[in-house]
Amino acid sequence: MFVFLVAGAAQAQLQTTVNANNNNLNALATYGPDGANIGSTSLVINPPKNIEGSLYLFEQWNNKGVFVTSEDRKLLIRNINFNIDQGVFESEISKDTVFTFSFDNVDRVFVNSREFKARFIPAKGLYDVYEVIFENDDFAILKKWFIDIKEGSDNPMVNRQSRYVHRSNYYLERNGNVELFKFKKKNLLKLAGNKADEIEAYAKQYKLSFKKEIDVSRMFSYHLK
Repeated sequence: MFVFLVAGAAQAQLQTTVNANNNNLNALATYGPDGANIGSTSLVINPPKNIEGSLYLFEQWNNKGVFVTSEDRKLLIRNINFNIDQGVFESEISKDTVFTFSFDNVDRVFVNSREFKARFIPAKGLYDVYEVIFENDDFAILKKWFIDIKEGSDNPMVNRQSRYVHRSNYYLERNGNVELFKFKKKNLLKLAGNKADEIEAYAKQYKLSFKKEIDVSRMFSYHLK
């Protein structure tokens, strides 16, 4: 069941979609179980202008997001992006203000049908956020984004600025542990166990690639769910 938050108090029962361009997001700060926080507003500090590119995963902010809370409520947000550098989801309130979502009372996040989940890391006191490529009761194939800086050139003849580059690593979550995973056909088929031959035949029949996340998700979802 979807729960739509409203302008004013979070306790109000009007069913309207959260609009990040007004004050509705302020109500989210007390929307969690027993009024617990699931986010807050903050001032944006823009990165140095001499670095090109973006710290955000999506090019635009007009993305459809669904937050699934620990109580299985679903919050629909129509203005959302993922700050790779900070590892948090944000909604743009104005040019210099964002609403930052907490994962304290959130189980899953879906943005444009892409699924994300988080794991709390006690040593950091923070959550690590992963994109879910595939998940069943036995294991999950996850993807963690990070920012790299491709250095520019000081040579005026080259005239190349430094830029932010989106990079990622794959991880395998199994038996409560998360470890680096090489996204290769051999390793994927090993995960499939006694279904490996069926999956390989299925890939051949439908011309699917073990190098493409969407294809691997399709193969595994059909045979391993």
